[in-house]
Amino acid sequence: MQSTHSLTAISLGGGVQSSVMALMASGGAFGQLPDCAVFADTHWEPPTIYPHLEWLAERLAFPLYIVDNGRSLREDAKALTNHSGNRGFIDLPLYLKGPARAGVRNGQGDGMGRRQCTEHYKIRPVRRKIRELLGLSRGQRVPADTTVELWLGISTDEAIRMKTSRDRWIHNRYPLIEVGMSRKDYLEWWQARYDQPLERSACIGCPYQSRQRWAETKRRWPKLFAEVVEIDSNLRGKLAFAKEPYLHPRRVPLAQAVNLDEAGLRVARDPDGFGNECEGYCGV
Repeated sequence: MQSTHSLTAISLGGGVQSSVMALMASGGAFGQLPDCAVFADTHWEPPTIYPHLEWLAERLAFPLYIVDNGRSLREDAKALTNHSGNRGFIDLPLYLKGPARAGVRNGQGDGMGRRQCTEHYKIRPVRRKIRELLGLSRGQRVPADTTVELWLGISTDEAIRMKTSRDRWIHNRYPLIEVGMSRKDYLEWWQARYDQPLERSACIGCPYQSRQRWAETKRRWPKLFAEVVEIDSNLRGKLAFAKEPYLHPRRVPLAQAVNLDEAGLRVARDPDGFGNECEGYCGV
């Protein structure tokens, strides 16, 4: 592919929205056919994602590439290192608990750690693959007449996550929003055509997941959950934070938080925190 040619690519999260978008695109629902789809593997995905990607690749009219950044977010979290291998730092957006103060309710001094996992384990690998497909070598500038249209699986109920690409040569497009599809719509589209379950994509240890998701991980993959509980325990006292870091928004140890949620879990769907992940690469 010549570097002066434009490229149309899908950023595939492997979850509900992006899978439906890819299948619709393969059927010509959005006019032009994409050149490819790219899935960035953090190596901490739910076990169901990998067979689903194989199933999906067989049904798409364009290639599906699986890429990574050369590291495993799972192993980095276990080793308490970041994407650069620096020990004592971690890329996850942790919930931080500040010191209690007399006369002040919970939350005083609380905060969130920086979210860098999306950038380093999702965005950069996708961008690197796109540059490769454009025929660009490492460090080579993108020619001024080269543009890439990147499709992201955001639906109308998550429109807050839409944003302009930071790269002048990438134009973000949101096909599901263009056709007015909400969560209800794309689930109905899927259920009318396929009888297999379709699950949301998110890293096993992602702090943004809902309370139901944490409880489901504990039930379905107890060994993986036990591993994340150990990671959560190791955060405190071993990271370069002045405040106590936690994976769960209750800001208590993960096992305790999930036990509390299971004891009083609401029937209503608990919203996740992916509205804070405004890049549109995770949880789709």
